Amino acid sequence: MKWRPPKQNGAVDRRVVVNPAQARELLTAVSYVGRSRGPRLRTMFACMYFAGLRPAEAAGLRRQDCELPATGWGLINLKKTRPQTNKRYTDSGETFDDRGLKHRDDDIVRPVPIPPELVAILREHLDTFGTAEDGRLFVTSSGRSFSGSAYAQVWKRARALALMPEQIESPLAA
Repeated sequence: MKWRPPKQNGAVDRRVVVNPAQARELLTAVSYVGRSRGPRLRTMFACMYFAGLRPAEAAGLRRQDCELPATGWGLINLKKTRPQTNKRYTDSGETFDDRGLKHRDDDIVRPVPIPPELVAILREHLDTFGTAEDGRLFVTSSGRSFSGSAYAQVWKRARALALMPEQIESPLAA
């Protein structure tokens, strides 16, 4: 099958980008969505904001990938992603499959410095929720991975809590 990906101009739609105060409001709002989903996903969204992680990179983040000092800047050593797809397209037969980083060889590690604010959020998350058996940080209360639709729904509800009505109708943080 011959297919070429559509060309992208690389421009960022500035109407979508939140400022730091809006980002913090959204992260706070995430923690109020649902009984356990929102509080468990708050740190995942914080990793996407503060460290620029893709959702699949955040989903694959493990405790052993994080250097979280008591004070100061920390480091995330990204080694794998955990994208979601139909289970008939994965090697494991599950809906999630561990993969290497996008556009990189499988054995490449991408170091990502993280600010003290994210270090504190990650430490709090680990103290509150711990990890899955394999060390993953962002799992449901039963230890399973969050589906893409689950965290999309949480984000949609958080936008409704944190933003003004005219901002909700806009592409801001969509």
